[in-house]
Amino acid sequence: MVRSKENSTKDKLPAWLDQQLFVEFIDRDFPNLKKIKSYRLEPSSGNGENYTSLLLRANFELELIDGSQQIISYMVKVLPNSGNRDNVASWKVFDKEHKTYGEYIPEFEKMYREAGKEITFGPRYYESKNKLEEELLVLEDLGKRGFINVKRQDGLDMLHTKATLEKLAQFHAASAVRFELKGAYPAMYNRNLCSEEDNFKDFRENQTKAYVEACPLYDASHLAKSVETYGSQADDMFQAIAPEIEGEFRVLNHGDAWCNNFMYKYDDAGKLTETYFVDLQMSRFSSPAQDLLYFILSSTHVDIKIAQFDYLIKYYHEKLTESLKLLKYPKPLPSLRSLHQSIFTHGDWILPIVSILLPVVLVDPSDDANMDSLMDSESAGEKFRNNMFKNPRIIRHQKEILPWAHRRGAFEVRN
Repeated sequence: MVRSKENSTKDKLPAWLDQQLFVEFIDRDFPNLKKIKSYRLEPSSGNGENYTSLLLRANFELELIDGSQQIISYMVKVLPNSGNRDNVASWKVFDKEHKTYGEYIPEFEKMYREAGKEITFGPRYYESKNKLEEELLVLEDLGKRGFINVKRQDGLDMLHTKATLEKLAQFHAASAVRFELKGAYPAMYNRNLCSEEDNFKDFRENQTKAYVEACPLYDASHLAKSVETYGSQADDMFQAIAPEIEGEFRVLNHGDAWCNNFMYKYDDAGKLTETYFVDLQMSRFSSPAQDLLYFILSSTHVDIKIAQFDYLIKYYHEKLTESLKLLKYPKPLPSLRSLHQSIFTHGDWILPIVSILLPVVLVDPSDDANMDSLMDSESAGEKFRNNMFKNPRIIRHQKEILPWAHRRGAFEVRN
């Protein structure tokens, strides 16, 4: 039986997520609460906007003791109600996000306040005092304060790109200073996904095969064999343990730094005033090269991502060193040259970004734009991959990126 999209979505809403779970948060926000008048749970993102968790909005209508009415909503993340649920549960992404929002971001923001600068990195985090059997993350609904995402298929213009790079630089700087002052981050931050076994091998092979077959569309038939050979031998960067390279500058990377995970706020005149992070499930302690490659190659406008790549790295470096100085980083500042060297060293990120992440960013919304289709090796997966690799947007981006990546030796097979 084919069910309507509306009914299908409704069926996926977790029955255990009732209003009682939010009472402790509402009490904190509204100490003069009289009663909850209504509660409604709804999906908060469309198809193709979120892959590793089910993102919901919990809406409440409240009555306060003085008789006034108040409307409030919270953003809620739970495990996906799909075939990929067990995989996501094993990745420790919820453990990591609770830790980052609950401990590290408040520390980083305090470091800046003590240095005389007010910086906020993301939404308010609500930590439950109760032991829950299900994975649950509750955050402030930034939409209520006017924050929005930029349309992912368009790519970020220079203004939004620079604002995002500045925020990443501030986050990275604080994380590096904290590391020097307080020591190592927990082991789960050594890699993006803490998988106990590699469940992505078939997926990577299918994705690389479809990507190689699409190379003629990208005027890159001459690269197909190199990409195929390199892809067959490359590690899965999402599961790889971050290398510890002597003398390399390391930071806590956002880890999933693509445009949907940044939200922007504007004043009444339309001027960009604030940039916030969301979705910190995949943070990894490594070179900032990871976030820089991930963000620039996946999320910037096609006209700037390659043509302005070196300029964007220089801009990031300026903002990074500015923040490191402000926070009194106790070691020599990383040079621009060493940052470029790290970007070459961590070039293994380029193939998964351009063959997995970028097509997901640019694909049109559809019913099959989800993790199950992405992982599927049969007809549903083939249909989704065709939509990803053959749409005009991805063709234009790949024509810009592939020659650049090839000139950098991104697909060289190591002996």
